[in-house]
This record gives sequence, C-alpha cells and structure tokens, in this order.
Amino acid sequence: MGRWWPAPALVVIKTSLILLVLLAPSQALVRAILDSNSSTMDFADLPALFGVPLAPEGLRGYLMEAKPANACQPIERPRLGNSSLGAIVLIRRYDCTFDLKVLHAQRAGFEAAIVHNVRSDDLVRMAHVYEDVRRQIAIPSVFVGEAASQDLRVIVRCDKTAHVLLLPDYPQCSDLNCHPVLAVSWVLGRALALLTSTFLVLRSVWHWVWAWWHRGPAAKTPTRQKAQVRTFTRHSDLCAICLDEYEEGDQLKILPCSHTYHCRCIDPWFAQAARRTCPMCKQSVAGTEDGSESAVESFGDEDAAVPGRQPPIWAVQARLRSRRLELLARASPRSHCSAAPVGVSSGRSLPPR
Repeated sequence: MGRWWPAPALVVIKTSLILLVLLAPSQALVRAILDSNSSTMDFADLPALFGVPLAPEGLRGYLMEAKPANACQPIERPRLGNSSLGAIVLIRRYDCTFDLKVLHAQRAGFEAAIVHNVRSDDLVRMAHVYEDVRRQIAIPSVFVGEAASQDLRVIVRCDKTAHVLLLPDYPQCSDLNCHPVLAVSWVLGRALALLTSTFLVLRSVWHWVWAWWHRGPAAKTPTRQKAQVRTFTRHSDLCAICLDEYEEGDQLKILPCSHTYHCRCIDPWFAQAARRTCPMCKQSVAGTEDGSESAVESFGDEDAAVPGRQPPIWAVQARLRSRRLELLARASPRSHCSAAPVGVSSGRSLPPR
C-alpha cells in the first residue's frame, strides 16, 4: 500500500500552491501614450483580486489625480469635456482599505483606478476587506510603485494629450524570471532529481557495506605437500636408508623431492629428526601421521601397457638406476660390493640403519 500523507501536510501543500499562484505576477502593465501616439512608456503593475478583470484589448483613458489623494472619502468627479475617452484615477496608498478607495473612484465616475505605493516601488496584490464593498465594485484596478506614479504625474502635467492604456498582459518573455511558477517548478525538479540520485547512491553503498560486513572470512586451506605411499612392483633400485633393494609388494614412500624410501625406514627417520626433511637432499616435507592422509596406490608393469598413460617419475628413476646397476655388475664380478661405493662417490652420506 502507498504511503498516505497526513492531513496537516496536505493542507500546507495546498496552501503553498494557492499562495504561489495568487502571489505570482499576472504580467499586467500600465502603458503611457504621449505625443499624439508617437511614443509610449510602460510601467509594471499588479491587478487587484476584486472587481472586474481587464479586457484582452485593455482599457484606455485620461489619467487624473484623486482629490483627496488617498480617496478614503468621496472624491471629485472627472472633467473630460468633449473627449471620447474615459477617465482613470491615480490614488495614493494607505489610510484606508483598497476596496473602499476603488469604490469611491467608481462612484465618482472613473472607469478604472491606479493605486500607487508610498516610499517603495514594491508591487502589492490588492485584496478586499469588506465583502459587501467587494460586491459593489464593477471597475478594474491595478497597483504600481511610487516611481511609476511620479513618472505618470510628470507625463500628464507636461502633455495634455497624453493618456494611459491598462493592459492585462506583458509581451511574451522567454526568461524564467517572467514565469515564477515555471521557475519554482524548475528548481523543485532539480532538487528532487538531486535527492533521488543521492538516495540511490547511498542505497547502493549501504548494500555493499552490509554485504561486506556480513560476509564470512574466506576459508583458506593451505596446500600441503604430502609424502605419497606407493606399492612397488619391480625388482630394482635401493633404499638409501637400509641399502636393500626394493622387492615386489614393498610399501614405498615418495617424498615431494621425488626421492623414494621404504615406509618402514622413512617413518622412524621422520620420528627421530627434529625437522621432517629428506635424508638425501634435506628438503622440508610436510608430514602427517603414518598412513592417515596418504594415498596408497599400486603401480605395476600393467601401467606401461596402458596406451597414452605416462609412467610415474619414481618408476622412470627406478628403471634408470636398475640399468646402471646392471652395467656395473657386468663390469665387475663383485656387483653387490661395487654398488655401495657408487652411492658413496655421489657425495651423499647414508644414514645408519
């Protein structure tokens, strides 16, 4: 379900929109026409919220000052002579309500009223105070600043043929300052877009931080090199610890350095040594309990018969060593005694049995 705005919030929003429309300038002006229609001067004004609105073609007439100037009491009637134009009265602000001033101008025979500010050029939206007075008003009225009223007085006094034209609209203006509603809408739209973008970015960052915070530490399983246990299936090679030849069915342990030993020989070696290292090359070996994590496999002559299968490294080494021993046996009748010096001549020290 959508979220419902509370009643006070709706009232505030509606009031703001109404005030925005009412207080926005309606783009009206007072145009002074002088020198027999040869030149004009325009002055900004604001139409009143009471009385009849100006016609689209405007209202033309001669301008006269009210007597008394504030029009808080009945004022003198206009003196037009034989002119076909009506009269428009210029009234000073303050001392009484706007609706009462305009009503006195209407009763005196003026067709429109111009109320000017005092010691200020600000434009004010004229509103009525008395409802019964408002119902009686049937002429339009506008509000101008003090500077505009002074210029209008000078024009009327200097040019007897000058008259004014009350127009309801300014000429078209492309600037947003001429359209306050559009300007406010543009600002609100930009602010809403900025807030939405900020919310989306913060939401994405929050989801990322939340996922990172609740993500468990990655399990790191160290890869340990283990000695492998094989089943020897050939009569070849010697164990460097016991110096006995490997027999078929012996359990051999191949270290990561590719050196091979009897399991019964290398396990006590690991148990007695301070560090688990290869007896020949002294390379460190990550050990486990005897047979607890060792992979026991059997490799025999049938491995070589399988097409496309490469024999293990230890098998290739065993064949090479076996071939070397056979060559030594042919060269010397004491092959078993000559095999031992070969291991000694290689520069390796054999551990005691």
